Amino acid sequence: MNLLEIFNSGKLHKKKHFWLLTAILITVVVLSPNLWNNFLNWDDPAYVINNDLIKDFSFTGIINIFTTPEVVSTYAPLTLISWCIDYAIGGLNPTVFHSTNLLLHLIVVCLVFYLTKLLSKNKTIAFIAALLFGIHPMHVEVVGWISARKDLMYSVFFLSSLICYYFYTEKIHKYPKSYLYVACLICYLLSLLSKGTAVIFPLVLFLFDYFKCRKNIVQLLIEKIPFFLLSIIFVYISITMQAVGGAMDDREVTSFIDSLSVGFYGYFIYLIKSMVPFHLSAYHPYPNELGQANPWYFYASAIPVLALFTFIMTRLKSNRVLVFGFGFFFISLIPVIQVLPFGTAVIAERYTYLPYFGLFYLFGIWIVQGLESNFNKTLIIVLPVYVIVLGIKTFQYSGHYKNGETLWSDVIEKYPNDFMGYMNRTNYRISKGNFDEALLDANEAIKEKKNNHWLFYNRALVYNGKGNSELALKDFTRAIRLDSSFLSAYLNRGILYGSLGQYESAIKDFSKVITIAPENPLGYYNRALYYKKIQKYENALKDFEKVISLHELLPQSYYSSGEIYMNIRQIDKAILAFSKVVNYDPKMASAYTKRGTLLVEKRNLSAALKDFDMAISLDKNQIDAYINRGFVFMNQSLYDKASFNFKAAKMLDPKKYTIYYNNALLFQLTENYELALQEFNACLAIEPDYVPAIMGKK
Repeated sequence: MNLLEIFNSGKLHKKKHFWLLTAILITVVVLSPNLWNNFLNWDDPAYVINNDLIKDFSFTGIINIFTTPEVVSTYAPLTLISWCIDYAIGGLNPTVFHSTNLLLHLIVVCLVFYLTKLLSKNKTIAFIAALLFGIHPMHVEVVGWISARKDLMYSVFFLSSLICYYFYTEKIHKYPKSYLYVACLICYLLSLLSKGTAVIFPLVLFLFDYFKCRKNIVQLLIEKIPFFLLSIIFVYISITMQAVGGAMDDREVTSFIDSLSVGFYGYFIYLIKSMVPFHLSAYHPYPNELGQANPWYFYASAIPVLALFTFIMTRLKSNRVLVFGFGFFFISLIPVIQVLPFGTAVIAERYTYLPYFGLFYLFGIWIVQGLESNFNKTLIIVLPVYVIVLGIKTFQYSGHYKNGETLWSDVIEKYPNDFMGYMNRTNYRISKGNFDEALLDANEAIKEKKNNHWLFYNRALVYNGKGNSELALKDFTRAIRLDSSFLSAYLNRGILYGSLGQYESAIKDFSKVITIAPENPLGYYNRALYYKKIQKYENALKDFEKVISLHELLPQSYYSSGEIYMNIRQIDKAILAFSKVVNYDPKMASAYTKRGTLLVEKRNLSAALKDFDMAISLDKNQIDAYINRGFVFMNQSLYDKASFNFKAAKMLDPKKYTIYYNNALLFQLTENYELALQEFNACLAIEPDYVPAIMGKK
């Protein structure tokens, strides 16, 4: 029995979904290492870890996701909602996020199988296409990188929409055509809301029309109007978001010929890697500096690509299958083929995710044709070996996405003369406190690209982590000289100045941040903190009010404002400020302690006692809450409870002099004058100039 006979054996076909389940099982096995991978310092912090939008799985939270213009230069609300669900299930447990990525990939594999079976009417072809799609090493990035969820999400709805359209174009089906048309349009909208790359969908619909020999041109055009309208809207959104995020800045001066050559190179490399996935890397930089001509092989790539395109055009009438497969590949790559200069990578493996459906559909057909021809014996040996090699490579490559160390070390191994790998590994090592190795990477990055402000900024962070403030200040300053509007450098230099006691310099840097970005809350907030330190309370309060007006850092701003009002003895305003704190953050124990202390001054002892109880229930280390609660009990003549609280405070900090002072007062009230004197002496031993204790001894 040959391989094709095994595929088509009656026993296996009697088992429904056998080949689909086989493809899914193999896919799970080869991609399973990704389940234990961590978050990556490559958009994951911005999209997931530090993104408050995904941490509010409520109706209001979902509305906020849809109404937020962009996250990391992208408008993809459905993808954010999927992360929101992951976070609701497991918090920031990376395994939950990776499990969802793998699950979505398996759904896409199922859709590839089903759509291929519809197009080819052959389960064997569908199995081969789905298996290749599931285990191909070029797809590891999409599954292994949580931030690549966008590609998975948009592909699910893109293929679902194509399946709806397929049935819509069928003459006989059990659903009304209008239902199928609306379902197709809705799935397309969902795809767009997952990632803007889906904008090429209307062109793929025309390709389907061609494949199915639909010839009523007027009807075909009218059908596509709603799809094109959606595409136009999302093309505008995508270009606007990418421009806002600076993704088009680095290569925007590239000539049209050079940009076109990049496109040809991308098509050529993606075609080759579909068959021979070599030199895999999370990042593939441009091989030339900005302003230089592209390497010769970029321009030479046009020859095979144009030759293939010409060959396909000559088969328009005779081989619709060939045209459809390659057409799907070429069309679906249009948004990411880098003719428009998005980002600093010349190619990216994730870009091939959906486009490879067209090629694997063709591969399935060609393999089955080979099994039916004189190549049968060769394919019986070559095909299983090829699949095993792909699976092993995918399994091994998945390990490179384990964390930032493994990912960027692999990029550095592939591109040792590019700064990006060193820069990102520097960031990862900083996050792990590995400053010595981070410094080596930071120096290497600067060696490769001497005029990049981010590299000096990163090295400044390393020096700061190593405690070398002088060198850190120098590198922050260098970064600012290279980019005079570099907000992060001003912010961090200001914080460093502040930690060194150079408050005026810190305030100048935060003022510069405010000048550059008047709506940036961090500039106002940090400047307010240092105005507070130098007792310019009026200026500090104005800045805190500005932060609050921006609806940012609300608990922190109200808390600091409350402390200022305490200092200037505006007790009612201070109480109001701390009340605002606990409204926004009911678990901030110190705010209850502060408010309780103020309520004691207002002689509202019952309310104060409730605040101290709450503070201690939230944080057993709230020393002032114990002291003040003891004071309240002492005023209520509950001396045993007062004594208990003073003892609890003393256990937490035996060097806090106010404990001994209050304890001395307690002993005076209970007429234990000798013990009271001992406590006054203990207080003065710690704080010799504490006047109440001096007066108490007398």
